[in-house]
Amino acid sequence: MKLDRTFVREIKKIANGNGSREARFAFLALAKEACKKLSTPDVMREFDNILREYGRVAVGLCVAVTVRERRDRLQSRTVLWALKVLKLWTNKPMDTCCLYIKDNLNSTRIETYAGSLINLTIEDEPE
Repeated sequence: MKLDRTFVREIKKIANGNGSREARFAFLALAKEACKKLSTPDVMREFDNILREYGRVAVGLCVAVTVRERRDRLQSRTVLWALKVLKLWTNKPMDTCCLYIKDNLNSTRIETYAGSLINLTIEDEPE
């Protein structure tokens, strides 16, 4: 599995910034706000609007953290995507669970509502 090059550049530029402490906290503030909006049972209906409002990087990292924490019940493809995304985030805090989505839904529902984001950020590899 290979992540979309544009998405990789966005993560490196937006989430990592210049590697400074200030850049980390600025991005974390945005991502935590996105996480708060995603932490509702209505997330299945509101996901696209939240994605538009906060962007692919902030929402994508919230989804990646949540998938990593729920990995025992999810498809391996989704978990692999999350691990690759989190590996790109080099300017992250020690505890990334502050971006865990508390949606009070079945663990596997994240693959339903975030599936479009996951699919759009994966490059198809030629067979």
